[in-house]
Amino acid sequence: MQRKLIRQGLGGITVHLPKKWVEAHGLDKGDEVDIEESEGKLIIAPKIPKLKRETSIKLVGMEESLIRILIGNTYRLGYDRILVDFENEDQYALLHEIIQNRMIGFEIVKKEQGHCVVENVTEPAADQFENIMQKLFLNIDALFEEAILRGATEKDGKGEDVEELEDRIIRYDHFCRRILLKQRFDPRASLHLAFLMMVVHGQREIYYLLKAVKKGTKYSSDTRKLLEGALALNKQIQESYLKKNPQILAEINKKGRDLIYKQGYSLLEKKQGVDSILVYHLLACIRDFYQAVSPLAGLLL
Repeated sequence: MQRKLIRQGLGGITVHLPKKWVEAHGLDKGDEVDIEESEGKLIIAPKIPKLKRETSIKLVGMEESLIRILIGNTYRLGYDRILVDFENEDQYALLHEIIQNRMIGFEIVKKEQGHCVVENVTEPAADQFENIMQKLFLNIDALFEEAILRGATEKDGKGEDVEELEDRIIRYDHFCRRILLKQRFDPRASLHLAFLMMVVHGQREIYYLLKAVKKGTKYSSDTRKLLEGALALNKQIQESYLKKNPQILAEINKKGRDLIYKQGYSLLEKKQGVDSILVYHLLACIRDFYQAVSPLAGLLL
């Protein structure tokens, strides 16, 4: 379907919308429409009132990990009001902790026996996306720093609370995914989601590494070198994303392959005990960062 542009006074240009489309959506003179730009195209849609999306969930018979997953996904999927049925106060306490630590702008606004209402009350605007991404990167850096310091001394690193760090990372990840999943008409959102998922999965392996290794355990020199390589890879990925710089993607790609195939595999073959656990998690981390290069390249095109 083609339409001619019509020049108006003072340099403005208008275009006629198809009569059938206007009537089908009940539009009339003075009504507003949403216009979104995507890859050189303008997408025109009827202005939809910003109603709060609502869903209901039941936590009956669920263990802690599944509750965390379920609540997190209702947030990511863009729901603004969640009606929750729970079976005991332990579940409610867990729900309260998840909302407080991992769901930006959400609060429990009502509680009754076995039921509560969770609602979006002060969520940041979508234009805070890049600021939140930077906060996510900073906390991933802090997690790496803690891992490196713990293996270098008999002390417990800087004393950073690993659980608090991980909660912040997940909180920022949830918010960013929530914003991206709302961008249904933007094909780049799927690339952004894939990139974010790979980066967050990679840092998760460092979290597991810190959980698996006892405090005061010193790393061998070659294991420490692999950890420092993973950190350097993480830093380059951040630089490429934040500075919109595709020039270093080839270097990142090569570094990832070298860390896996030239260093990691040989270490995995010869290590035993605690070091084998460290190398396992480091290889999983590096692999996720390495795989993040593909969607990152798409974002930088």
